[in-house]
Amino acid sequence: MEPKYRRFNVALYVLATVILASIVINAFISGHPWALTCYQCKACNLRCPLGYDVSLYVEAAATNNPDLYMSASNLQLTLGEAYETDPDMIVEIDGKKMTANDAYNSNRYLSNTIVYVRRLRVKDAAKFDPLDGICDAMCPINLHITKIIRDLKEDGKFGDG
Repeated sequence: MEPKYRRFNVALYVLATVILASIVINAFISGHPWALTCYQCKACNLRCPLGYDVSLYVEAAATNNPDLYMSASNLQLTLGEAYETDPDMIVEIDGKKMTANDAYNSNRYLSNTIVYVRRLRVKDAAKFDPLDGICDAMCPINLHITKIIRDLKEDGKFGDG
């Protein structure tokens, strides 16, 4: 192999190693390194009464990013509460999807109007989860999703952060 191709291959190998190492490091920083073993089977979604995409809890822990957005189908909040929690939250009112900010500032809806939440941050989903994640029982590899939810409920961050 020519030296320039050898250097190119080594550089790509080093880059791939750095990227994979950063994923592992972020998982350890979050305090939930086992989250890397989730293979996104979505079995946990079947048990969530709020209609959350529960695997996003695990993805957020693996990347140490509680600001990822997850979908929801059965969570209802008042418009004021949705707006105060996250103005960029996607809500549905009268069959129309919009951000909480757009709905709140449109002057067509009162702040006590009940809205369906369709997309919200993982840390906010944990805050509104009254069951602390009963979805653990559905996980085929027994990931402790409840620990992630309780960790986020404390301060919206992973670990001691």
